[in-house]
Amino acid sequence: MKTIKQLGVLTGRIIRQNLTNADTIITVIAMPMFMLLFFVYVMGGNIVTGNGNGASAYLRYALPGFLLLTMAMGSAYTSMRINFDRTSGFLDRLHSLPISRWVILGSHVLASVIFMLIAEALVFLVGVAMGYRTDATLGSAFMFLGLSVLFGLGITLLAVPFSLKADNYASAGGFSYVLLMLLFVSSALMPTKGMAKPIQIFADHQPMTPIVNAARGLLDQAAVVGQHTDIIAVAWLVGSIIVFGLLSYRVYMHMFLAK
Repeated sequence: MKTIKQLGVLTGRIIRQNLTNADTIITVIAMPMFMLLFFVYVMGGNIVTGNGNGASAYLRYALPGFLLLTMAMGSAYTSMRINFDRTSGFLDRLHSLPISRWVILGSHVLASVIFMLIAEALVFLVGVAMGYRTDATLGSAFMFLGLSVLFGLGITLLAVPFSLKADNYASAGGFSYVLLMLLFVSSALMPTKGMAKPIQIFADHQPMTPIVNAARGLLDQAAVVGQHTDIIAVAWLVGSIIVFGLLSYRVYMHMFLAK
């Protein structure tokens, strides 16, 4: 019970820092909203999707991708927050207290996933205000939530080694550009069939495309999704959680607990 209370206190601290930091709010919440508005109302009418032409058709196609894009942008601030706690000595001070060691890193991971889900929910509400309507069943909605949790956990664990190893706060979130590049070069914002052939081959076989397609299929029952897309998406996410979870723990142990 004491350990759970410690986890709750540290997690609450990080979430409050995120929600009261103007730079974080602008980048993680306001920027994805602006991008959604820009792509739908400025470019959406020029992008042909399986739903047809026009802004409303593009919104229906692209919103699931923008939701995952929102979470990916949040991972950069997770990395920078952990790096700031390390370089400022706050993690060292926590290690001097009678706190379970896994709670210190676990609070960052839990707070990151919760904050990403909050940002995702807000962007989804903007999409609804723009006219997006989902025909997802209750079961599909919970499956989408589960997929979002796995995605948030995977990219958070990916952020941890970079945040612990980075020399300073500014460089800690650099890895997130790779995540954003993978999302842009995927089916998140437009169908891959219109891409140049080499780019299309890469887009079709990199992990973000099945993850985005699975999310789209859960929110839109009419979306055309491959037969094994959900399985491939979950396999990518679970695999990344295992690999980067072990890597994060190893880096953390080496830097703090092996001293």
